[in-house]
Amino acid sequence: MRTIERASLFVVLMLGSACRAPAAPNPPAGPGHRGGVTFVRARCAQTSSCVLGQVVAAETAAPLSRATVFLEREDGGGEAVQITTLTDDQGVWSVEEPPAGSYRLRVFKRERRFEVRGLTLGQPGTTMVPVRLPQS
Repeated sequence: MRTIERASLFVVLMLGSACRAPAAPNPPAGPGHRGGVTFVRARCAQTSSCVLGQVVAAETAAPLSRATVFLEREDGGGEAVQITTLTDDQGVWSVEEPPAGSYRLRVFKRERRFEVRGLTLGQPGTTMVPVRLPQS
């Protein structure tokens, strides 16, 4: 094997190992988990507007399942809109086709809480909202 080919192979092997996430100490069993990788079902594929987020613990980055997510339209125009959903086992949540406007996002999980104002929704495409939920 030539030196250039060996160097290229070494770089590919190093990049491949650097891109893998460290395995969880006790990976959860189930159809969504294989070899330290979490597979999440497709979301927002057939919509013109979607908001998609994941809620994780701020100190460990572990996904928080069954966290409550509230979206409330803040702008005075139009009808009041309140949307409530829960995160799934991977801490993921989504809302398809939210009415356009400026929203307040609130996330709760036991003693943890997070709030942000001025989230603009209803634009074409997918709005990504990662949330690191601190302990209160």
